[in-house]
Amino acid sequence: MLDLVLTNGLVIDPANKVMSKLNVGVNEGKIAAVTANVLEGKSVIDCSGYIVSPGFIDMHMHEDPIDNSGNGFKHCISLSMMRMGVTTAIGGNCGLGPSDPSEYLSLADMQGYPVNIGLLSSHSNLRAAFGEFDRYGDVSKAVIEKMADKLRKELEGGTLGLSFGVRYVPGIDGFEIERLASVVSQNNKLLAAHVRDDAKEVIPSILELTSIAGKMGAKLQISHIGSMAAYGQMEDVLALIDGLCASGLDIGADCYPYSAFATLAGSTTFDEGFLERYDCGYDALQVTQGKYRGQPLDEKSFLEIRNNHPEYLIVAHVMKNEEIDIAMKHPRVIIASDGMLNEGNGHPRAAGTFPRILGKYVREQGTLSLYNAIQKMTVFPAARLGIAKGDLSVGSDADITIFDPDSVVDTADFGEPLKAPAGIRYVIINGEIALENGEILRSDLGRSIRA
Repeated sequence: MLDLVLTNGLVIDPANKVMSKLNVGVNEGKIAAVTANVLEGKSVIDCSGYIVSPGFIDMHMHEDPIDNSGNGFKHCISLSMMRMGVTTAIGGNCGLGPSDPSEYLSLADMQGYPVNIGLLSSHSNLRAAFGEFDRYGDVSKAVIEKMADKLRKELEGGTLGLSFGVRYVPGIDGFEIERLASVVSQNNKLLAAHVRDDAKEVIPSILELTSIAGKMGAKLQISHIGSMAAYGQMEDVLALIDGLCASGLDIGADCYPYSAFATLAGSTTFDEGFLERYDCGYDALQVTQGKYRGQPLDEKSFLEIRNNHPEYLIVAHVMKNEEIDIAMKHPRVIIASDGMLNEGNGHPRAAGTFPRILGKYVREQGTLSLYNAIQKMTVFPAARLGIAKGDLSVGSDADITIFDPDSVVDTADFGEPLKAPAGIRYVIINGEIALENGEILRSDLGRSIRA
């Protein structure tokens, strides 16, 4: 008798090109059967009217911080991930992440984690390990060699690749990127990048990275392409990527389904000239915490926040919705949240991305088919990362999301950014029920993802 049986659901598993009403059996944390035959289990869930999918994978989020008081993690975004149907999340993005990725992953294994968690090595931490450097300046070749050695050890220890936040460390030069990219390529892992600039400067910024990736033979992921190119450049950027891929490069991108980005108030994104770059006023900005929370900013309040609270997250409502739609439909673009929270405050993408895709982009707009949306949230990110997730093959880890296609929707907004979605019925992680009808039953079922 199986541990768990899911009956009568519409099973959609793009990794195996499955889209039929089937029964799924789970035993000892693994998929044991996917069949039209009757299965017997110790526990049975009737999934009539629901979709049974591989658990969603968020390949670009910003992980929970470690609680310095010694109590493990400050779980916040990882719980929001689970409520969205995400069973595997990848942190360490945009050049930001834990200073010791192996320690972080080991702690997740020791204590359990709400979802399965993997990490990219982060460029900023590689730099910081060897001194305090000016983010607007370069570093010596000797330091870069030390960074390369540290990166090699982290990759061998299981990180899934390297992330750059070139925008956030504008002093990085081509040699530094190229040297580190060579280490990533030698280990056959992923190179992800928040490129140097956006809007009118996005194409040369992408070419900077693609030329190095091509030279090094590295697999390149352009991070959150919406916040980089959804200002009138999206079609040209996607055409550029397609052309480069046709010539032999391996380039992908990810995108979240919102027309506003969010980043730290003290980041270089808000250096002088940003209003002209985004063709906006201060009133297009809102801060997610503090006394001005939720209010449109003006010059005085913006400068007060930037100078006194550079750690606050600021949302910029500056992107074009139609450009996001273009990105979402492109076959190289993967769904990812770029979710980032600061003390529980942030952008609703951290709690709404995946249900928003299923509710707005699939059911309401028809921008994506249900099958294609699930592809972009399961097998595509798994393949990009090179991890054994994102499918319902017999023998695979039993990470499963069950949702109601008629009611699934995001409810988080800029006023309540952590509000839980509707329509996610069950989340199963490593064969155990973690969430039932929005209620978290277990928050310790996730394990580290290393490759």
